[in-house]
Amino acid sequence: MYWFWFFLSWTTAYLALSYSITVQEQERHAAALAVQAQEAQVRALRYQINPHFLFNTLNAIAALVRDAPDRAEEMVIQLSDFFRRSLAVDPREDVTLAGEVDLQRLYLEIERTRFPERLRFEVALTDGSAEARVPALLLQPLVENAVKHGVARSEAPSCIRIRARLDGPDVEIVVEDDAQATGGPAKGESVGLRNVRHRLRSRSGDAATLDTEDLPQGGFRNILRIPLRR
Repeated sequence: MYWFWFFLSWTTAYLALSYSITVQEQERHAAALAVQAQEAQVRALRYQINPHFLFNTLNAIAALVRDAPDRAEEMVIQLSDFFRRSLAVDPREDVTLAGEVDLQRLYLEIERTRFPERLRFEVALTDGSAEARVPALLLQPLVENAVKHGVARSEAPSCIRIRARLDGPDVEIVVEDDAQATGGPAKGESVGLRNVRHRLRSRSGDAATLDTEDLPQGGFRNILRIPLRR
């Protein structure tokens, strides 16, 4: 009986340990797959910059080559700098809000060449919000939407505003435009918003939010609230 209980106990412990190891390996494998899937998604975001932006920018450069070669050269340098900086960023990492906004300034300077009379932009980072850490390239889809679905579809001058402030434990970031866009809602407008929401949820769960609204006098507003990190 002694040996019977000994082997029974040993076998039970062995099976329990083997099962535990198997479950842990499966959990590690599932976690690794989830991480790989998330990394693939954020890498895709890195290359999601609207292809129409590149196409339209190259067309603008081609037109400037003949009439304003110095301006064309400047635009080529800006475009090269924008892609160099955006591709050098690891979208899985956080950057300072100031750094993220600087990249958007460069993007908007390029777009302003296409819309010299219609596009203005303003930036206001107050209360020390410039040093807050945010996911890299987080604002790119929102700024792109403001140009594509606002400025490009408006005949009147438009302003894109990026502002941020600290609000308790959060940083609040607003990206908005006052464009009097013509026509109905543009297809594909929600793709960028879904990506931003997904990245916020992956980083901070339900603690981070993105709210959007149409402005009464025309235009669109995005309001992000992110737990403050420095």
